[in-house]
Amino acid sequence: MAGRRGSVIEPVGDMKATLGEGPVWDHREGRLLWVDIAEGAIAVFTPSTSRTQRIEVGENIGCLALTARPDTLVGALRSGWYWINVETGEKQLIAASPADKTHRFNDGAVDDAGRFWTGTLEDGESNPVGELFLLDADLTYRSIDRGFLCSNGITWSTDRAWMYLVDSGREAIYRYRYDSDRGVIGQRELFLDTSDLPGLPDGIEMDSDDILWCAFWDGAQIVGFAANGAIHTKIPVPAIRPTSIAFGGSDLHTMYVTSARLGLSEAELTDWPASGSVFAMDRPVSGLPANVFRADPWTGSR
Repeated sequence: MAGRRGSVIEPVGDMKATLGEGPVWDHREGRLLWVDIAEGAIAVFTPSTSRTQRIEVGENIGCLALTARPDTLVGALRSGWYWINVETGEKQLIAASPADKTHRFNDGAVDDAGRFWTGTLEDGESNPVGELFLLDADLTYRSIDRGFLCSNGITWSTDRAWMYLVDSGREAIYRYRYDSDRGVIGQRELFLDTSDLPGLPDGIEMDSDDILWCAFWDGAQIVGFAANGAIHTKIPVPAIRPTSIAFGGSDLHTMYVTSARLGLSEAELTDWPASGSVFAMDRPVSGLPANVFRADPWTGSR
């Protein structure tokens, strides 16, 4: 593991992704899961054994989430939401994607009530037609908001009063008033304009001190923001395109950062040889456990 707490960030595992994204820590199994969107694959890294497993799903997969069964994930693939067996790769359609074939799911997260929030984007990321969908525990879904160039990371404040969502194309982190009981959000409002920072905002995650961490694509860094939007901490990453963040380890003090090598030139790959790796760093403040999608796996498919 990384060295002195809070001081070193290092690659872990032996797998490099083309477009690594969406890390999720499963505390029940002591393992990190993430996706390679471009390659249509899920990676599973177990720190205790240093073993990395790769699961092919056959199409773009934007994000995934835990379910009540450790052997089953719910994934947002290009063609829809699926149950996925993490050991065999078997999958079963829950609901077909409501978007057309020029769109795909991107990032997503499960809220404290077990609902799966996922965003879409147009492949070209040039038209503001991305939508935010909610897949509920009864396996029904609905559109919640729309008008995104590149919908990206989703997370919540520790008191669950706010939901945050990134639009990378607009270099913006938005927030909404959040009602956990009803699964509804208020009007979208700008939390941060990140255009003065290097790179584009990508995946986000909250720690237990209510610091909002954001990976910056083409910025080679992750940045922590306080609740008032002020910059709290900047951490360099040895990859030009860090993509997302998760907290893991037995005490949730390990920060994991995914990255991408998609679109990098040979010269850039020479300069950033660890691109596509997952990195780990011990932090003085813990993260929060990943929420579990509250539906009975392999049932109720539509």
